[in-house]
Amino acid sequence: MIDETQICQEWLDLKKGNIKPTTYDKYEKIITKYLIPLFDECPIDQLNVSKVSDYLNQLLEKGLSRYTVNLIKLILISIYDYAHDQYGYKKIDFDGNLPNTHLKTKPKASDVLNDEQEDILYQYCMFHVDSLSVSILLTLYAGLRCMETCALKIKDVNLEEGFIDINKQVERIVNRENNYSKTLSQLTYLSWPEKRQVVLQPFMINYLNAYIDCNNPEVYLLNKLNSLPAKRTYQNKLTMLSKTLGFDISYSILRNTCKSKCIENDVNIKVIMNMLGLSKLEINIDDTYHEGMDYTREEMCKIDPGI
Repeated sequence: MIDETQICQEWLDLKKGNIKPTTYDKYEKIITKYLIPLFDECPIDQLNVSKVSDYLNQLLEKGLSRYTVNLIKLILISIYDYAHDQYGYKKIDFDGNLPNTHLKTKPKASDVLNDEQEDILYQYCMFHVDSLSVSILLTLYAGLRCMETCALKIKDVNLEEGFIDINKQVERIVNRENNYSKTLSQLTYLSWPEKRQVVLQPFMINYLNAYIDCNNPEVYLLNKLNSLPAKRTYQNKLTMLSKTLGFDISYSILRNTCKSKCIENDVNIKVIMNMLGLSKLEINIDDTYHEGMDYTREEMCKIDPGI
């Protein structure tokens, strides 16, 4: 059997081109500190759900944070999937069978992800290059609505220039032909402000390059078929992922998080509105928000008339 250290290094090399150097260092540290010792005691070909579950529970009992244990779990599953695909190790369904490593803080339905939750979700998407992850990343880091993502065709994604054309969305209508009511999905073409071009961050360009392996520009991005992807399917998948990761996730939460992150990082307000397809922007703060007087005074000086 191939050495586990080599498998881990091959997995790291595979990820290296698509992640930040700091993320690579984080993965490498977790592998060295937590996974190699596990493989020393239990070679990867002898792993099973029970042994992995016991190990993760031991880490929790030793006081390791749920965030770190959750990340260890995601990396371990991804490495095992790589070993299965590349070297024929037996398939193990870890999902839903490992200990509860849920993060403690849960946002309300109208809230945003906190930093730990966002990071765990980002890591999940990096480990799972699939249609659900694409829909998550396009909402979380480009502000798309789920019904806009479902309407995207591959030809709408310009990876050379690094942007997406948003010009239509999926809507459900009731078809009452022949006195028979049935709900159908159809495309609706957009106008301003929803019709727009959304810029992709460099990591998203790399990610979509890896995801799109189809030469037919006329198929839909998410399912790579000629038929419309079902919005409800992705909402249900996201609900299941929410249960697996242990915190509330919805496309509304993802989009609110995108908006919040833009505001926190002083992105120009008109850029935010254009990216999100909005003609007006509502900003909410909770009752715990407070800034010092000196900082507030400094900020308000930005609108000094300068007379």
